[in-house]
Formats: sequence, structure tokens, C-alpha cells
Amino acid sequence: MLDVRARTLPSTIPDDSGVARDASESRYSTTGFIFIAVVAVVLPLTLSALGAMDHAVAELLGFGLFVVLSQLSLLTAGIGLLANGVVVVRREGVRVATVVALVAGLGLMVLSMAIRDVVHPEADTPAWLSIAAGVIVVVGAFLLAQLVAFTGYAVLYARSPRRAGSDALIVLGCGLDGARVTPLLASRLDRAAQVYRSERAIGADPVVVTSGGRGPGETVAEADAMADYLVAAGIPASRIIRERESRTTQENLRNSAAEVRGLGSGGRMVVITSDFHVLRAAMLSRRLGLGARVVGGRTARYFVLTAFLREFVAVLALHRRANIAIGTVLIATAVLGYCTVLS
Repeated sequence: MLDVRARTLPSTIPDDSGVARDASESRYSTTGFIFIAVVAVVLPLTLSALGAMDHAVAELLGFGLFVVLSQLSLLTAGIGLLANGVVVVRREGVRVATVVALVAGLGLMVLSMAIRDVVHPEADTPAWLSIAAGVIVVVGAFLLAQLVAFTGYAVLYARSPRRAGSDALIVLGCGLDGARVTPLLASRLDRAAQVYRSERAIGADPVVVTSGGRGPGETVAEADAMADYLVAAGIPASRIIRERESRTTQENLRNSAAEVRGLGSGGRMVVITSDFHVLRAAMLSRRLGLGARVVGGRTARYFVLTAFLREFVAVLALHRRANIAIGTVLIATAVLGYCTVLS
């Protein structure tokens, strides 16, 4: 049997930094924050302009804003997320990762009520409640702007063409049912098998790294179950490396890259994960200096919203310092503005 570790991967042509970069992913954080800043400036100016207009026109536009944004969009989306959250919890059980849609649905309903209080405040509304509603609206607009930027880049990244010709395919693990590959993990492995065959068709001979340790409730390491699945799908066992130590996505990438480089070359890598996980995996790849291209396998429809929202929260955490700083400025501005108006 061929020892895969004795192979030397073909050389690749890096960019000036020595790492193959992906332009669409690297621009996400910069452009995303510019978009948020524009929204944060335009929204208050628009609301101020409404107040300076003719009273009847302002009332009409205010009512339209209330109906379209609050009653139709936010409430409909909130109900949809709650319904999806119930389905996910029933099928997957109650865990932090499965209640994201429920929390998001409740958050949208709270936001719709806050917008109502801001657009049509009651005369006897306590000052603290008005301030709280204003803060909720500002924070909600900030998060929704982030979500729009994240969604746009996720869609563009997923649809951008992948360069043919790779030296290594890294398949990220995502949990087993005992020793059995779950449907979510199977979709990643099926995608990996598809990419492997397409690479072979053009003359490349990539190694495949199955990455994942043994977690709670698992009787074998994810890497072993994944490798067995790929062998059954027709991938030669001699071309598979089993990385059994990682517990997180960052460890998956770092440890797998070390395995590939242990063959004698950094190589050009393709990371295979789930479609909802593509953008964050690409961000982590760039942070680690890997420059890998990331592709995704399909996710079950009922789980897409929950998985996508979970990834959005994780991406917010990746930029937590910037998000906290911007959020603090927006909240302070909202509180100061309301205090000035109420005084």
C-alpha cells in the first residue's frame, strides 16, 4: 500500500505574501462595517427629515414604515423563525445550537414592539421605557445591517468559482451518532468525494484529510468514521490522512494544514464543510494564513435557518471587539439623543 506521507505535493504559485488569498472573503469585514456605518448615519438622518416634513406626509410615511417594517416584515420573520425553531428542537433536541432560531424569532417580535413605541409613542409612556425602546431599535438595526452584509457575502462566496487543481482536500468533522456518520456530516463527505473525482479528472492527485477527534457520545474518532465512509465511496485509503485530535473548526484547520505540510509542501488546499459554515471557515483559514478555498455540502432544509443564524453569531464573535465598540457608540448616541429630547 502506498504511504501517503511519503508523497511530495506539487508546487503552487503563491501571491506576494506567500499565501494564496481569496479576495471576496478578505473584504467581508471591511465592507461590512462600512455598510453598517452608512446605515447608522442614513437611518437617523432619514428619521429627522421625516419630522421636518409636512405633518400629514410625515404621518403617512411613519405609518408606512410601521406597517411594512414592523407588522409585515419583522412579525412574519419572527413567526417563521419560531416555527422553524420548534421543528429543529423536536428533531435535534434542546441545545444551545438548536434554540438560536427561537431566540432570534422572539428578538424580532421585541424589535417590532420597540419600533411601534418609537414611531407612535404613547403620551403616558415612562421616559425609561422610551429610552429602552430606542436602544432596542438602534441595536436591532445594527444587527440586521450586519446580517444583510453577512448574507450577501455568504451567497457571493458560495457562488464564486473554485480554482481547479488542488494538492489537499480537508474535510471538517461535525459530530457522530455513536460511530455512525450523521446526515449533516455525510453531506460534507459526499461533497468531498465529488471534489476529489473532479480533481482526478483534470490530472490532479490530492490527498484527503478527514479532520475530527472523538467527542462526547462518540465511540470512535470522527476522522476514522469519515475515512471509512470515503473509502466505501471509492476514495483510495492510501490517499486519506486521518487527523484525530481537533475539537474546533480552528483546530481542524490548523492541525490538518500541519498534516499536509508534513508531506513536504504547504500545497494548495480546499476545505470542505457545510454550506452554512463556508464563510466562517474561510475567515478562519485566512486568519491562520492558509489561503485555502472553502466549498460546502448541502444542509437539510429544516436546519438551514438555525445553522445560518448560528454561524452569523459566530462571525459576530470573530469581530467582537469592533462590534462591541460600534454597539457601545450607537447605544450611547441613542440614550443621549433621547435624554436631550425628553429634557
